[in-house]
Amino acid sequence: MEIKQQLLTIFLDNALKYTKTGDRISLGVSTNEARHQVLFTIRDTGSGIPEQEIAHIFARFYRVEKGRTRQSGGSGLGLSIARSIVQAYKGQIK
Repeated sequence: MEIKQQLLTIFLDNALKYTKTGDRISLGVSTNEARHQVLFTIRDTGSGIPEQEIAHIFARFYRVEKGRTRQSGGSGLGLSIARSIVQAYKGQIK
């Protein structure tokens, strides 16, 4: 899988897991080929992330809602993997 596809899959997977039926998810993708940049923007109307948790969301195995682990599946590695990929390419993730 191409790197951009892998990142997009991770981001959309998270949005889908934490957005309820009837809520909205929007995706924006733009490129700056001269600077070799791709910008993904994903917004959703899901439950959101409490302010005090934001600093931790890229940590391995970190889950904001620990009780949802069994319901939503996953290992808590998605955003950590995304951060590692982005950093390997000298990019930014926030």
